[in-house]
Amino acid sequence: MMSKKKAHIFLIFFDIFSVICLWAGYKLINQVFVDIAHSAGAIEFNNRVGFFCFGALMPLVHLFAIYEYFWPKTIEKRMALFNWSAFVLLIVLFASSFFISARVRTYVERAGYLHCTQADRQLSFSTGFVYTKDETICSQLIEEKRKPRRY
Repeated sequence: MMSKKKAHIFLIFFDIFSVICLWAGYKLINQVFVDIAHSAGAIEFNNRVGFFCFGALMPLVHLFAIYEYFWPKTIEKRMALFNWSAFVLLIVLFASSFFISARVRTYVERAGYLHCTQADRQLSFSTGFVYTKDETICSQLIEEKRKPRRY
């Protein structure tokens, strides 16, 4: 069994990690918008870019642990409500991550970029989408992808 002090240190570590994940996700999405604003020739982003919002989950769990520490009787009385709200929170975070990812993709398409499907990168659990300003840039990226890589 973990002591309370170790548990709080453990939660603080994950809070910091979650904040870093939120910041990194924000930077990824912001980079897409900056590239559009500067009329970049090509924009690349991951189709799971919206999943950074799961970084908000750990600080919420930590707040719940603090609430439980100071008001344990309230938690005992309303455990069903807290369980239901945790389930709803997970569903909302999951749905919002898909919504954010789809919204970023739609925003790039509305900005006039063309989806270059042959230049997309298939990763383990996601796809790296590539959008270009015109067909010549797309064909250049496809040629670069076909070249053998040195490691």
